[in-house]
Amino acid sequence: MPTLHYAPAAARTLHCLERGRRADAVKLRRVRRALERLAADPRHPGLRTHRYRALPGHGRHRVFDSCIDTGAGAWRIHWTWGPDPAGRGAGDGRDGPVLTVLLIGPHL
Repeated sequence: MPTLHYAPAAARTLHCLERGRRADAVKLRRVRRALERLAADPRHPGLRTHRYRALPGHGRHRVFDSCIDTGAGAWRIHWTWGPDPAGRGAGDGRDGPVLTVLLIGPHL
């Protein structure tokens, strides 16, 4: 089971959904459920994970896109294997794979 590491943009989104001006309990519950699935099995069929090829600033890294929900206003999780592309590791000292959540938000 991979360890989740959050890039600053993803951490800000989670914070805003929890306590920000635009707090949204329903969206937060969906995001957390998708993150739990992602940590348990990045290939979970409900996530509809696929490689994402056009995330600005992450051209040389393999970035993946997983669904949080579908339909109008659908949100996605953009993530990559390993420490975040800025070169910072998880820093928690745990062994095992690291999955870095880059962005959480509306479909780009």
